[in-house]
Amino acid sequence: MSMRKSNGTGLGTGGRWGRVAGLAAVAAGFALGVGALQGQSHVTVDIGARDPAFSPDGSTIAVSILGKIWTLPAEGGAARQLTDGASWDTRPAWSPDGRFLAYAARTRQGADILVRNMATGGVRFLHHVPGSVGHMQFHPDGSQLFFVDDRSQYEAHVWRIPLGGGEAEQITHTRNWHEWSFALSPDGSRILLETGRFDGTDVYELDLEEMSIERVTDTPEREMAVAWSADGTRRAYVMTHNGYDHIVVSFPGEQHLFASPFDQKQLAFHPSGEWLLVLGGRRMQRLDLESGEFIPIPFEARFEVAGDPADDLLITNVRLFDGTGDEAVAGAAVLVRDGRIADVRTGAGAAFPDVGPGTPVIEGGGRMLLPGLMDNHYHYWQPLAGADLLAAGITAIRDPGSAIQDAMDFKDAVRLGVLAGPDVYTAGPLIDGPAGYHPLVDVSIDDPAAAPALVRALKEQGVDLLKAYFLLDPDVLAAVVAEARVQGLPVTGHIGVRTSWRQAIEAGISGFNHIRVWRDFLPPEIQVDGRDMSLDGGRNPVGRMQADWREIDPASPEVTSLLELMAETETGLDPTLYIQEIEDSDRARFSLPEFHTARQAYERMGEFVRRAVEAGVPLLAGTDNVGLFNELEAYAKAGVPNAAILRAATANGARWLGKEEDFGTVQPGRRAHLILVDGDPLADIADLRNIDLVVKDGVIVFGGPPAEPLVP
Repeated sequence: MSMRKSNGTGLGTGGRWGRVAGLAAVAAGFALGVGALQGQSHVTVDIGARDPAFSPDGSTIAVSILGKIWTLPAEGGAARQLTDGASWDTRPAWSPDGRFLAYAARTRQGADILVRNMATGGVRFLHHVPGSVGHMQFHPDGSQLFFVDDRSQYEAHVWRIPLGGGEAEQITHTRNWHEWSFALSPDGSRILLETGRFDGTDVYELDLEEMSIERVTDTPEREMAVAWSADGTRRAYVMTHNGYDHIVVSFPGEQHLFASPFDQKQLAFHPSGEWLLVLGGRRMQRLDLESGEFIPIPFEARFEVAGDPADDLLITNVRLFDGTGDEAVAGAAVLVRDGRIADVRTGAGAAFPDVGPGTPVIEGGGRMLLPGLMDNHYHYWQPLAGADLLAAGITAIRDPGSAIQDAMDFKDAVRLGVLAGPDVYTAGPLIDGPAGYHPLVDVSIDDPAAAPALVRALKEQGVDLLKAYFLLDPDVLAAVVAEARVQGLPVTGHIGVRTSWRQAIEAGISGFNHIRVWRDFLPPEIQVDGRDMSLDGGRNPVGRMQADWREIDPASPEVTSLLELMAETETGLDPTLYIQEIEDSDRARFSLPEFHTARQAYERMGEFVRRAVEAGVPLLAGTDNVGLFNELEAYAKAGVPNAAILRAATANGARWLGKEEDFGTVQPGRRAHLILVDGDPLADIADLRNIDLVVKDGVIVFGGPPAEPLVP
């Protein structure tokens, strides 16, 4: 990713990218700043585009770049920003006369469909959806807007709404399926759409008058990103097979195929029909349909971001838990310079007599100072959730599975200061076997020979790790892990259906998600193969448990042997324990035997986690988006020592990523990710909820009071 940053005078700032991220929270009024903000600065990006749409005359492309709508010439060039504000804006669509541009503004309460008058700049509200908005397109006569109302990955359907006023009407209704992309015929009487469940999506043509449907494709592969030329003679879609994309373009009487690595492509025909815009890897290219040549469409988008705050910060009189041991040290002080920890002192040296005048100081009042928290299993699917995560003390997350465009957009937006949030370390899409469960956030592969190209493609797009999913066969998973090691990417796995944990460890996997170990310990005849949504729902009322844990003894020699192997190989465990907890309020959901089965099973899962920590397995605190404090308290109830719990939410995640020299502990040279807690989490882990202050890269992003300058 090419990025340039400059201040208002045109002078560079030394490329201190890590420090910019926290400023979005300040600019949004979410936090208290430290010191005066400098002059406005700018970030220029040449990647991050998505959702391309041509103006009717073909001269202009409307596109979403890092959550804002921009326009640029069709041949590429400088982009002009159209939208600004707190929403995350996507899915632009031109009216047939080019006078209006509709787009979706995603908020914390869902998404609003807005229509902008391109001449006046005025914007009017059209419709609200509770989730997010997928592809949008105007009817050719301009009377209606068609859009995807995306409630969930299995409830995404096409709707339409009249532009002159009136209620939105749902067009497709198939339960537990999805339609993420569509294209209207030139006369607006038919709609081409991809629809399906799991990986087996196909393309269909729907007659909007008769409401009859005709199948266009019938393959076991996934077909997505449909497009239809303005003259109606050409149609296109993307078929993904074994981690490779095939752009299929249908002409009258013939079909052309263009192959390239997987990068979650989107397609748009130029109004002339002579070429196809292909957006992949968040970059745009022009595909000449006659020659098959791909020609880049370069762009530059310049974002304004808040200037840098004062570099120094001193936090005094704290009990310091630095993430390296089991104890906290009283009477400590921490000095921050240029967004990193410059010095840590205890005892008589904690007064910092050599600190210069004007240094902002926070008096800790004997409260506990810890490293910023890390959620090692947070799917960052809602871009505006970042501020809430910061308020909870979470300054870093590991995202083990998201659509690659979203994952990289959110990561870059936070890193550049465009969006408030924790640092994002992402796996991009789940790497799964055929018929995967999460068709928008996974990529399927069943041939070991195809693994290297897929891994390299994901690495090139900027992922920090890989996530293997449970339908991968052992030989395919081994091939993915082998190439990941070559590329320097750790691999975490939600597995245990087709591949056992021991097989994965022997292949070199770096960690596991959830506690899916029944393939290692239960007879094959009572296991499921993952070919339906319920998994073992017929055997266990709590599907996420995916096995009756009463049949697994955490103290058995078999379990002990596996845990010792995990400790020896430093294979991390992200158990997501809390998500499977059964409480008294759940009694109404189950019969009496089911409730007690689930309770006993959960207790054994907790014992497994405790024994894993005792054996030396690196514990990685992760939630699957159900709350980090809940997860940490579940560990405590299971008997995990509080110091180990705190390391599981701080130092261990950084070490697993190979970034222990960058963050995760309170030591000189580390990035200043810090939280100040009123209480003693070493005595009661619930005290961690009492966060008074959050510092990210030396910037206060939550809490206060404002720092006072030190007077010599």
